[in-house]
Amino acid sequence: MTPREALDAAAAVIEANGFCRHYLWDTAQAATGVPPEFCRVDIIGALAVALHGSPSLVASPEIRGVERLLAARISAPSLAAWCSYPGVGKRDVLRLLRTTAATPTP
Repeated sequence: MTPREALDAAAAVIEANGFCRHYLWDTAQAATGVPPEFCRVDIIGALAVALHGSPSLVASPEIRGVERLLAARISAPSLAAWCSYPGVGKRDVLRLLRTTAATPTP
């Protein structure tokens, strides 16, 4: 999967599952019996679901590469920090994923 496809797929995961902050997936939702791959996810969790089928499989070169593309477009020290900023929500995350997907990579 190309980085563009991964970004688009991650956006689709967030649209389908919902967005959460501060962790890869919504553990409270998972505690009710929802499988983690169908729980609300953060950006990295969404990429892991899109690329590997599970929000816990985040240690891959593919995810790190896409994460670098996203991090280059924000003014925060990390994606986790940016997602934690007050006012950053699902709409902002989807915009970041889609605008990054639409930008040609070198």
